Amino acid sequence: MRRFVAALIVVGLAFALAGCGGGTEEAPAEDETAAPAPAASAPTGQGELTDRSPEEPGYPAPFPAIESTETPSAIQTKLEAGRPMLIYFYDQTQNESSAVRNEIDAVLGEYRGLIDLVTFDVVITEGQAPADSAKQAALVAQDLGVTATPYVIMVDSGGFITYRAKGYVESGILEREVLRATQ
Repeated sequence: MRRFVAALIVVGLAFALAGCGGGTEEAPAEDETAAPAPAASAPTGQGELTDRSPEEPGYPAPFPAIESTETPSAIQTKLEAGRPMLIYFYDQTQNESSAVRNEIDAVLGEYRGLIDLVTFDVVITEGQAPADSAKQAALVAQDLGVTATPYVIMVDSGGFITYRAKGYVESGILEREVLRATQ
């Protein structure tokens, strides 16, 4: 953490020194033309969404085989039936997980029946023997490349993963991805 703060301070000082310039810059000659100022970008509306999830190349991709455990029936039946689904891995002890669940519920309330929700609580409490369901959820998460919670995976009706997001996801982004997965 200290290295990060020190790096930020060094970068800030470098920009401050570069911005000051020290007054050594010469005025342009009369025959030189000044570069035109860049055009102002269009103002961003407050309704715009920012997808803060990490970009993962290679999607859509076929749904991978789950090899470390038996494929959960909730996933298998939807894949066989060609039903789009939103798979949500969470840790009930995290506040961010409940915030993401609220965003998911808002979208699914609007698009009920178009996409199915499959959830896995992957928390394994230290000092206690994990339940079989938590063990299976952790193995499924590992096979699907889930590295942290909360984690959202969208699967379309063809059995392709169309979207992956780690961390907080806004309802507008989820809505866009639900529509993409169901069309």
